[in-house]
Amino acid sequence: MADTTQSSPELLTLQAKLQILNEMNARLQALRKIPAHLVRQPKSTNISLSPSLHPVLHPHPEPSLRQDIQDVKDFAETVRSEKVQEALVHARDSEKKDKSDLDLHRPRVIRKRKRQSTPESPRSYNNPQPQRTSLFSPAHDSVPPVNISELIDFVREFNKTNPKIRLQIVAADRHRPLVCPILVRFTIRDIATVFLTLDSKDDSVLIKPPHSHSDFIVFQKLSQQVTKMILSQPQISVRVVLELLCSYQHVFTQRCTYCERILSAEAPIPAVARVWSDKASDGTTPGWQPWHPTCLQR
Repeated sequence: MADTTQSSPELLTLQAKLQILNEMNARLQALRKIPAHLVRQPKSTNISLSPSLHPVLHPHPEPSLRQDIQDVKDFAETVRSEKVQEALVHARDSEKKDKSDLDLHRPRVIRKRKRQSTPESPRSYNNPQPQRTSLFSPAHDSVPPVNISELIDFVREFNKTNPKIRLQIVAADRHRPLVCPILVRFTIRDIATVFLTLDSKDDSVLIKPPHSHSDFIVFQKLSQQVTKMILSQPQISVRVVLELLCSYQHVFTQRCTYCERILSAEAPIPAVARVWSDKASDGTTPGWQPWHPTCLQR
């Protein structure tokens, strides 16, 4: 079945006009290569012009220049022809009817083709390691516990290390054997007294919160810090806890590791918090570093 659209007279006429306009545009682009002074008329005939500047006025121009001049004349005659004028009029009328997307002065935008990104290969799944919740150092996990049978000897040896620090077992009857839970009193002379409750579980010592609280805010904060650390790892050895408590011997004269102040800037409280450091600030041995509780939150 023949295509009636292609054989319609109107379409054939339109195609012929488009062909004429395309040919005229091609010839016009070729004429643009001719130097402008060949087609420009002189402003005044009284001015003597150099033949090298205006060869069109030269009595004997070069053959290539004659051909360029002839091409310009032929193009002008073609533009004035009836077919070209009719095609131009038709194009003008068509432009008036629909001017969408016909901005001839709009610069051409050259868009670069974006390379399609290659899909990344799926990454291997790494099982996240559980984070440590204890405030003590991992090295403290290997410290051996103190059993009930050796508690009395341990207290005696501990009291020999520092004359200003004393550890006592609070018992109603000294002649009876020790039975858990056991209450002990840790005293730093002229500083603080801490009561601890010891209990046995799976051959390890369980440290419970202090026995009582002080009415002074300094010792309340100290108790809160010690209790928080013990609760972060309840089965920590009593040796580690006593080492922690011994670090408070100079609590009222120690400077904070962070702000280097004795009292906190937010409240008149010394550095009652403790953070374990594998290397001390002076580069000697590991130990507990003093911190203000507010400095830990920064």
